[in-house]
Amino acid sequence: MKNNLRKIGLSIFATVMIASASLAQFEGEIIFEKNVGKIHVIYKYFVKGNDIRIEEVSEDGTIDGIQLMDLNTKKTYALSPERKLWFETPNRRPAISLDVDIKKTGKTKEVLGKKCFEVVVTNKAQDRKIVYWITKGDYKFFIPMLETLNRKENQAMYYLEIEGMENHFPMLSTEHVLSTGDVVSTLKAEKIDSKKISAETFIIPKDYGKFER
Repeated sequence: MKNNLRKIGLSIFATVMIASASLAQFEGEIIFEKNVGKIHVIYKYFVKGNDIRIEEVSEDGTIDGIQLMDLNTKKTYALSPERKLWFETPNRRPAISLDVDIKKTGKTKEVLGKKCFEVVVTNKAQDRKIVYWITKGDYKFFIPMLETLNRKENQAMYYLEIEGMENHFPMLSTEHVLSTGDVVSTLKAEKIDSKKISAETFIIPKDYGKFER
């Protein structure tokens, strides 16, 4: 009887642990570098639950712009540190249907110590190919974030076409001209730091005024 109760207890414990793991969410800071030709931009992502903050940082370290997102409400706010203004950004862009070919090559490599697998997405109509190196982890915020941002950029739109990417994260992606192989843009994670983020990070500062059009 005691052995049976012990087995039941262990089974319940294992079930709870599995359920807790499935609900895990990354909290911390991610730094991305984007290269388009000779233009280099740093993006800093701060993640806490359903709250996202994205800072666009120039090469001299100046924060050029900030976006605050609530993945629950799908609302996004743009902030100008220079002018100390903010406004809510409407998400009115219609969905675009893409005719892409998706291939999981089976190749793997490490990026920032994380094991990644390769996915190649090609679009013959647009003469583009994007090579993604993707890792699996507690990144369930990433797809909802892309959907909320709704950016009409190939790097984002092609990624959303890949099935089964829940809890995954693209550590490195390179966009090529399909016909020539020339590199168009590169996005690379330079740092992933799991840590506690203050809730104030996602609040519009009191000294910022609302931009009135």
